[in-house]
Amino acid sequence: MTEIKPFMGTRYNDRLVDLSQVVAPPYDVIDDAQQEMLYKKHPYNVIRLILGRQHEGDGDNNNRYSRAKKFIEEWKQTDVLISDDRPSIYLYIQRFRAGGRLYERHGFITLMRLGSDVYTHEKTLSKPKEDRFELMKACAANLSPIFVLYDDEKRCVECITISPAIHTLLAHIKEGDEEHFFYRITDEKIIGTVKKLIGRQKTYIADGHHRYETAMRYRDYLSSARGRDDDASYNYIMSYFTNISDPGLVILPTHRVVHGIEYTEKELMERLKGSFDVRLMTAGRSADQVQSWVKEIGAQGKAFGVKFHGSDNLFILHNYRPGRLKYDPTPDALKSLDVYILNKEILESALGIPEQSFSSGGRLSYYHELDSALASMKQGDAVFVLNAPTAMDVKAVALGGLNMPQKTTFFYPKLLSGLVFHMFGT
Repeated sequence: MTEIKPFMGTRYNDRLVDLSQVVAPPYDVIDDAQQEMLYKKHPYNVIRLILGRQHEGDGDNNNRYSRAKKFIEEWKQTDVLISDDRPSIYLYIQRFRAGGRLYERHGFITLMRLGSDVYTHEKTLSKPKEDRFELMKACAANLSPIFVLYDDEKRCVECITISPAIHTLLAHIKEGDEEHFFYRITDEKIIGTVKKLIGRQKTYIADGHHRYETAMRYRDYLSSARGRDDDASYNYIMSYFTNISDPGLVILPTHRVVHGIEYTEKELMERLKGSFDVRLMTAGRSADQVQSWVKEIGAQGKAFGVKFHGSDNLFILHNYRPGRLKYDPTPDALKSLDVYILNKEILESALGIPEQSFSSGGRLSYYHELDSALASMKQGDAVFVLNAPTAMDVKAVALGGLNMPQKTTFFYPKLLSGLVFHMFGT
């Protein structure tokens, strides 16, 4: 089962702070330029907590983690941060555009017990986990929610939580094409029903694997130091739940630009003819049209678009026939993913690129916007255009105890950091 519980969230005081000026994207999608922009945007911006600046001369006792702790203490003392007086769950609705369509995704933020019936699909790395562990030790808090999926075809939770009569609007934030609506629900009967419904579910981490494993490590760290306390708040992690069946659940494709290809486009297409039918497209090569073609053809099977730098040709690879993967013992849940086929049949087998070169900064660069991928190409580059995996792909891989290849999923839009915090001990 998946155990959740309401909590008394710590939030920015809207009498003192315009929430739209202090929220930020998740820490792991913020680059240096955006970090600097967020620092300048407002002196209380959450960037100072989730991804503080590193200073020359930082050491064990004075660093971005200790500064985050100091900011939290100062902001509490001056009522910039205040805590709710009743256990709550927080309804979070995002309205946005993707692929020319308007979507609305419904979810809620609550606490989930660590070690609940939750499944993962992503391999984690030690460096980001160490970073998040140091931040958690300093601040004793969950500063951003992880993103969790549950599977409720009847959408019972949405039916219960969506009624305006049971929630209080805390914030409405508009950023470009995105609108964020944030509400508080305190009704004990409603919360109890949601707990029961989620308690029957298996759940799947969509985003936040590093933070989830860090929270597990922090729980064990404190249990070792203080003794086990199952009721302590550090046994839980702040989590945003949304339904796999929600029509607003969008995963964007992640396109690959491959650098330093030694074959001409004609030579590569010849090498791939044993595994794919190759179709040459000669018109309508805007990014939107290319993506549309790949999606339309991919609806009837696997399909990839390939475009070389300096060429007007666009090739569609389709009607996939397993070559290298025919004798691959990898479970079907993983072997059937577009990204897995691209990696094994095309990048490793046809192009001879070893898996260790797939990381950003190696032989591959990754883009969610095809326009950006096409614009980035240089001599010797080719872009491989992909379709996005589905939420059910995520579920199948997670249930199989498997890890998706890196850069497979990009859930869109990202959750804002700064809407609510879970301070341990509250």
